[in-house]
Amino acid sequence: MKVTKRYNQNRRDLSIDIECEECGATDTRKNAYDDHNYWANVVPDFKCKECGKSSNDIGTKASDVHTKFSEFETV
Repeated sequence: MKVTKRYNQNRRDLSIDIECEECGATDTRKNAYDDHNYWANVVPDFKCKECGKSSNDIGTKASDVHTKFSEFETV
């Protein structure tokens, strides 16, 4: 799943819209967290509700999403 839109960010909590690279289905996650681990490890493991595949399952590289705040910055 790749991130198509980020919104409603409050500190490190935010909502995201994601799209499946395999079938193109979209989904919204309202409990996203803005840190490197979330973007690099959690998002690629999201399973599509339509086809059941994740980015890791189909072998695509995780999208390079940058955090709004630096990794060790207290917000």
